[in-house]
Amino acid sequence: MKFKSDYTTNSSSTCFTITNKSSKDKTLVDFVNENPKLVEDFKSEYNWYKDDERFTQEQMLICANNRQQVFPAKSSLNVGYGDDDGDTLGHVFDYILRDGGQSKSFKWKFKEYWR
Repeated sequence: MKFKSDYTTNSSSTCFTITNKSSKDKTLVDFVNENPKLVEDFKSEYNWYKDDERFTQEQMLICANNRQQVFPAKSSLNVGYGDDDGDTLGHVFDYILRDGGQSKSFKWKFKEYWR
């Protein structure tokens, strides 16, 4: 009989389509700045994170800046975010963007789960 002896995880990523509705290129930092409620919604829905200092708007901005992702003007991109990304942004977006939504410059919707 064989036994698995290394670490296993239930982590996954989720794929989203994010549309930049504006006539200018936008970055992931722009997306996070325009949608500060996303991290608060995450902490409200998953309240065991409410006092976790990793889940702040400031930390989301740091993560977004590190990713340097660009959303070209008037176009859509398929992007993946997951709790297995190892950062706050991946964790929050993996769960909170699933319901879809929109803001002044962006629209997003769930596409598929990646395992």
